[in-house]
Amino acid sequence: MDSEAPAAVFLCRTEDLQPGHPRGFRVASDLSLVALRTAAGIRLYRNRCPHAGFELNWLPDRFLDHSGRYLHCQVHGALFAPESGRCLAGPCAGKGLEPVPHQERDGGLYLLPEPGAALLH
Repeated sequence: MDSEAPAAVFLCRTEDLQPGHPRGFRVASDLSLVALRTAAGIRLYRNRCPHAGFELNWLPDRFLDHSGRYLHCQVHGALFAPESGRCLAGPCAGKGLEPVPHQERDGGLYLLPEPGAALLH
């Protein structure tokens, strides 16, 4: 049995996350993430709409609606609050984006492994 805990995965420098400019990350073939800086701090979510499982963006790093205030699913138009991931409008109202464990340290943003689950294969 391997007693070594999975390591955190470096995503980017925290200074590279500017307000109003979310960034996408593909960590594994089945793990796509979106990171953004809000007034409440950095948020990291799975890049997956809770309505039908599609990724939110069609183009790299294009996650916001035309107002620049909400995360936007390009497939069905759902809008999500950046601070909480809660769906505010669209077919998944009442649901939300899945937050992902992360840590800010030494000027970097790191993906933390979920307890009891291997994120990377």
